[in-house]
Amino acid sequence: MFVGVCGYGATGSSAVVGLLKEYPELVVCDKSEIQEAFKVDGLQDLEYHLVKQYSRHISGDAAIVRFKKSITYYKTPVVKKTIPPEKYIKAANEFVDSLIQGSWYGIDNIDYNTGHPFLNFIILLYKKLVFPNYEKLTGHSFDHWPARKMYLSINPEGFYEKAKCYTDELIRASGADPEQTVVFDQVFEGNAPQNCFPFFRDPKAIVVDRDPRDLWLVSKYARDAKGEARFMPRQDVKVFVEYYKRLRENQERKDTDRILFVRFEDVIYNYDETVKRIEAFLGCENHAEPKKYFKPEISINNTRLMDRYPQCKKEIEYIEKMLPEYLFDFSKYPKVDYSGVMF
Repeated sequence: MFVGVCGYGATGSSAVVGLLKEYPELVVCDKSEIQEAFKVDGLQDLEYHLVKQYSRHISGDAAIVRFKKSITYYKTPVVKKTIPPEKYIKAANEFVDSLIQGSWYGIDNIDYNTGHPFLNFIILLYKKLVFPNYEKLTGHSFDHWPARKMYLSINPEGFYEKAKCYTDELIRASGADPEQTVVFDQVFEGNAPQNCFPFFRDPKAIVVDRDPRDLWLVSKYARDAKGEARFMPRQDVKVFVEYYKRLRENQERKDTDRILFVRFEDVIYNYDETVKRIEAFLGCENHAEPKKYFKPEISINNTRLMDRYPQCKKEIEYIEKMLPEYLFDFSKYPKVDYSGVMF
């Protein structure tokens, strides 16, 4: 079984990952990330452009080119890699190459829609003048820059099985056995984890969400959160509310046999009940080391932050007015003693 703990960004998925590390029957890969399924130019984009809605051969060619470019991220120096680069690059190239049904040298629209007007002009100049004149004089095809290798990939055979084999290899490269029950953080998008399921064997998702008031304050005061949460709107609370609402509004937040919804606050304030829900969902019961990795007494300092930042009262009131259905009822529980550390 492949278990993906996911959220919407800074909503507390790492807390559940920490909790699951306390079960010896689960292999938790908390140091590795596999975001291939939902990242831009990842598996979902390949699925759409090669299988679901290919446009002539153009979309498949463009999708493969962009996927191949995305692989080069693992060649970036200094940046921490969560999977050994040589293993990642080998697995990714073998996967994408297995989807290619043919290749040739040529040029297409995407080659002169680069976002750089002068470069576009040069490439078009080659296309209109250099290519035809060279071929007229030599009788040979011009197979040099800006011509490039183009790819044919239309409804490639065994796409989903090849994708599963690819993610199996990434799991192995992370030091785990895909035949076991493995747990990864942020492998699915929290707003639609089911879109990633076709690329993994026996997938399940635990989606973790968080009170918008706390999330706004974590974003606004990212300096207090180890510098994280800078990807969210943090200057204008109205933009944040729109961001929070639209990210969730089209999602049916209902538990199924494949998806479990958990609130970050419930893992802390309703610990025993939430642990039982997670155990029933995953079929695990040997909680051998409770509170060794996930410590509710520490994580509680990341909740009810409106008391920590009283200067944001008006912003909090606006969030309460606009997003009442997403609020956690803190009034049922004692106030937090903020003398403890946040993380």
